[in-house]
Amino acid sequence: MSKLNLELILIFCFFSFIQCQAGTNTDESKPTVVLNNTIKDNKSKTTRLEYCLIGKWFIPHAADINITFNKDKTFVFNDFNIRTEEMEVLHGIFESNGNKLILEYGNKPQQTFRFEKGKGADDNYYITKDKNYYFLKGD
Repeated sequence: MSKLNLELILIFCFFSFIQCQAGTNTDESKPTVVLNNTIKDNKSKTTRLEYCLIGKWFIPHAADINITFNKDKTFVFNDFNIRTEEMEVLHGIFESNGNKLILEYGNKPQQTFRFEKGKGADDNYYITKDKNYYFLKGD
C-alpha cells in the first residue's frame, strides 16, 4: 500500500470520527458544529435538593399531618385545619428556590417553608416553618 493511500485512509477515518461525534446546529444563520457532549438538554433538571425532597414527610408525634412530594412537582398535604378542627387534604405544585420551598395551591394562598440540611453531623433534611413546626422525611 502506498504512502499516499495510507494518508488518504487516515484522513477519511479522522473526518468520519469527527462526523460521528458531532451534531450540526439546526439554526441556518449559524452553520456551526457542536460536539454531542455539549448539546444542552432542554428538559427540566431535578436538582439534588429536589431529589432529596421527593417522598413522604411527616411531623414527629403527629404523623397524620404529612406531605408527599412527587417527581412531577405535585404534592398532597394532609393537614389539620384549626378553624374547622378537621383534617383536610390539600393538593398543588411545589417549587424550590435555594432553601425556600413554595407550595402553591389552586384555592388558597401559597405557603413558603425552609428546606435545609441539618447542622454539623446531622445529615437529615428538614422542612420548617418556625422552630416548633417541622417535617422529617419518612421514607
